[in-house]
Amino acid sequence: MNQELKHKWHSIYGQILFDRKLMAAWKHVKANKGCGGIDYETIETFQADEDQKIMELLDELRKKEYKPKPVKRVMIPKKNGGERPLGIPVIKDRIVQQSIVNVLSPKFEDGIFHKCSCGYRPNMGIERVMQIILWYIEHGYNHIYDCNIKGFFDNIPHKKLMKTLTKYIADGTVLDMIWKWLKSGYMEEGKFIDTTSGTQQGGVISPLLSNVYLNELDWALDREGIKFVRYCDDFLLFAKSEEEIKRAGAIARDVIEKLGLEIAINKTKFVDFDKDDFNFVGFSFKHWRKKKNSDNTYFIVEPTKESFKDFKYKIKKATRKTLTLSQQAWIEKVNPIIRGKVNYYAIPHKAVEKNKAFGIESHCFLKSLSGELHKIDSYTRQRLRVCMLHKHPSVRKGITMTYKWNIEYFCRIKLIPANWLYYNIMWDYPMEMYIERQTSKNKRKLKRQIERFKSLGKEYYTKERLDAITFCKGLA
Repeated sequence: MNQELKHKWHSIYGQILFDRKLMAAWKHVKANKGCGGIDYETIETFQADEDQKIMELLDELRKKEYKPKPVKRVMIPKKNGGERPLGIPVIKDRIVQQSIVNVLSPKFEDGIFHKCSCGYRPNMGIERVMQIILWYIEHGYNHIYDCNIKGFFDNIPHKKLMKTLTKYIADGTVLDMIWKWLKSGYMEEGKFIDTTSGTQQGGVISPLLSNVYLNELDWALDREGIKFVRYCDDFLLFAKSEEEIKRAGAIARDVIEKLGLEIAINKTKFVDFDKDDFNFVGFSFKHWRKKKNSDNTYFIVEPTKESFKDFKYKIKKATRKTLTLSQQAWIEKVNPIIRGKVNYYAIPHKAVEKNKAFGIESHCFLKSLSGELHKIDSYTRQRLRVCMLHKHPSVRKGITMTYKWNIEYFCRIKLIPANWLYYNIMWDYPMEMYIERQTSKNKRKLKRQIERFKSLGKEYYTKERLDAITFCKGLA
């Protein structure tokens, strides 16, 4: 709910004035890693004398002498080609922010935040988002409003945010501290610049503040009976008719304008899922369609093209041929990337299974990415073949090693095939079956190639090809 509390939260500041509380916050900050702020203090330098520095910080807080420093402004590339400003607080500020989050977050989770708000919250995340989307689609809510808030983190009005916080928090010291974090400014190219709006992207407390502010939107939609799911500043509205979804979109725009924010027109659209597709949280939702020779319908959920490109880029970045590593070391570099990406790609399957436990029949087709995963596997093996050649590695030499370092070989040295892992998560796919299928598939492919050459009156096994095969067999 977003009504003003009758019994607001007092004595929040007093709950962080313990060395164990600050040490717990420091451990959280350390686990998140990241670089240092404008004072050149890094995770490593702070850790070298952490006990003493924690006690000094505690003394500052008890005497109320703590003052936040400006953040360090850096620009990071966006996936669409632009840049996003990131504000990096100093380590000390991150610890204090984390200690406040540790106290406030459980309070907001206890009935304040809406169940359909899934970003930056414990035990929520993208799997919960997927579960809600699939639930609504399966129940016939096929008119969708796909909306994004323009420059959300940079444009949150400070006074309106503080007014929202005062509905729950009565501790003046904490409110004053949050205000100082919002107004701390940033350093860019040696110059100090004031901040008039927005929260620090990169600040530990920013995700919590953003959820508190957009909680106003969540409950406004709820009061109007609008079905929705929100992940940070991106949200979807659902309805069963075009008229209903247009009404829902108008209400959402009105609430967002009252919050002092603006809709990103270029990222916002109405979707009729009977004929239109949409993307959300890194997945592409492809509209309802009929099965061949049947009246049964289904829809497809698969990772976006950008996600597959990112997968390939990460493999390329991890397999630089300028390094000389053992085969096992290469496998240990690549496997975490494959495991992380495929576990992400398996989120729709996990959401489907959770919905099935509530009696929801699934019409979601999840087998459409097999071809893309095979391409990723082929690319990964070829990159590793080049990397594993320690004497003058080249792509051409890597190709000649295909006979020796084949699919079965890589499976034996514990490389995780993305295609196998994806289907193993869903159906407990045995590795031996995967190897057998891929080997027989390649044999059938070779047979088709030979027959195609014969039909064109060409010879497949030319002298050059036979010499190359002989050479590869010699290496093997």
